[in-house]
Amino acid sequence: MLWGVLTLQCLFSTAQKRFTADVEQQAEKILSQMTLDEKLSYIGGINWMYTRPLERFGIPRLKMSDGPQELGTHGPSTAYPCALMLAATWNEQLATEYGSALGKDCRARGVHVVLGPAVNIYRAPMCGRNFEYMGEDPYLTSRMATGYIKGVQGQGVMATIKHFIANNSDYDRDHISSDIDERTLNEIYFPSFRAAVQEAEVGAVMSSYNLLNGIYTTEHPWLLKDVLRQQWGFKGILMSDWGSTHHCIPAVKGGLDLEMPAGSKMQPEELKYYLRTGDITIEMIDEKVRHILQTLLAFGFRETQQPDTHIPLNNPQCAQTALNVASEGLVLLKNTNQILPIRSGKVKTIAVV
Repeated sequence: MLWGVLTLQCLFSTAQKRFTADVEQQAEKILSQMTLDEKLSYIGGINWMYTRPLERFGIPRLKMSDGPQELGTHGPSTAYPCALMLAATWNEQLATEYGSALGKDCRARGVHVVLGPAVNIYRAPMCGRNFEYMGEDPYLTSRMATGYIKGVQGQGVMATIKHFIANNSDYDRDHISSDIDERTLNEIYFPSFRAAVQEAEVGAVMSSYNLLNGIYTTEHPWLLKDVLRQQWGFKGILMSDWGSTHHCIPAVKGGLDLEMPAGSKMQPEELKYYLRTGDITIEMIDEKVRHILQTLLAFGFRETQQPDTHIPLNNPQCAQTALNVASEGLVLLKNTNQILPIRSGKVKTIAVV
């Protein structure tokens, strides 16, 4: 029992190391000088892939790019093998190299935040996004995701682990509920997210479209506050998936920090109304702004010019990393008893795409 307590304390200290007393003091100083309008608009995104800047405080807008395996949001970039192939390498060091290469692509384009990795468990064979995930094994997913995140964030880019939690089906994803007991959550669905927070100190967590046990994950206080914040010690940004926020008051109270791509539910005028009625409090708003500011400052985005002109847009090193992952991730299957949909003697050539 003592060993378990000491281990947990060690993990928490790792997860907290970016968030120094100086970072917290800087954030509080800015927060104390912000107007109500600035606070209310700051917790909603703008222009699809950005947060709002706070120019009078020297706070830049955060430029995001979709992932998890390329940066196609902002023009052509290296096309990396999908996460499922990365996991098939069983090589955590290669996952770190993968993340590092992706981070370099981000820096070359001035991207602060990459929206990856995606670590949902391969639960339903027909899920349309299984290729983005790392398979059905929570331990393997945890190891590969941790390596990926360390690689990305080692380049001065914030990683975003997604989709929290149990995004097991893309069919009717805005309405489907993943009904899962707490033991199964802890044994199967939580490990990769927990490792990302406590071992890799991931900067951001993205919620999912689905409901968990009948409650939308963007407004789930047990999930977002009790588990993610209190039990795991997460101090970063908790953002919605694009358009996954459904209601204003539950999202505010549930623990969501940043609504993307815009504040359409946590809308400033609506927030003002609920502040007047007492349905929400300014302390709830301050907490969200504080999380965003602290994370931005902890990553050094206030001082650092994110575009690194020394890194080429078309980077041969990144292309080589992509090739290395593709080569090591190939899996050779033996067609015993014709189990594969390939008939011996009839197929002459197989293309590997």
